[in-house]
Amino acid sequence: MFSHSLARFSASIPSSIKYRLATIRPFYNGLMRLGQPLVQAQTIAGSLNWSIDELTSQQFLLGTYEPYMQEAFSRYVQSRATVYDVGAHAGYHSLLCALLVGPSGRVIAFEPNPNSRESIKRQLSVNPAAPVSISPYALSDRSETVTLDTSHGSSQGCVSDEGEFSVEARTIDFLIENERLPEPDVIKIDVEGHEEQVLLGGLATIDKCRPVILCDRNDDTTFSRLSTLLSSHGYEVADGWPITGLPT
Repeated sequence: MFSHSLARFSASIPSSIKYRLATIRPFYNGLMRLGQPLVQAQTIAGSLNWSIDELTSQQFLLGTYEPYMQEAFSRYVQSRATVYDVGAHAGYHSLLCALLVGPSGRVIAFEPNPNSRESIKRQLSVNPAAPVSISPYALSDRSETVTLDTSHGSSQGCVSDEGEFSVEARTIDFLIENERLPEPDVIKIDVEGHEEQVLLGGLATIDKCRPVILCDRNDDTTFSRLSTLLSSHGYEVADGWPITGLPT
């Protein structure tokens, strides 16, 4: 198919060159949509429908997006489980987890960026059986209004005092107690440096439910910060991609 051929060609271009060509990404995604707006995206758990939009990566179509996280999901996400996808971006991992949990499971995609949420909604419209719901909140250690910084791209949006627009933040504990969210079996976190705050806002839930915690690495301090926090709550934390917290 044309879109997959174009994705394979793009994947063969060195990253240094693609970075310099970032301004032509809208043109590239327009080419991918030509005559084929709906394609099959590949995951470690199987294929799913994908509606090509401005957030589409060729790695989604080829199944090569964050293989370390895909492998962790395949290891720890069980049928009928509840997964929190914190920092869901375009929804690729949410839909992958939907394949793993099956119709009796549940995936909650937390995504405060409205543009990213629209992309997730678009993907759910072409995967209507996927047990995924969207939450518009940024997760943090307090329930308040915060600002979101997307100046480095939608995939790297983060809570920051220098953010360009306001979003609502909530804690995991607040949402479970007040909005009756189902208790998590697995929590995946990719929030560009705000990981510790997400966990601090969910310590009561973590102590009660003992979920597996999968955290993308933001910088050289991510592991030490999370290991110190989670170890004090009875977790064994493995340094790797992703950082993995397992209840002992």
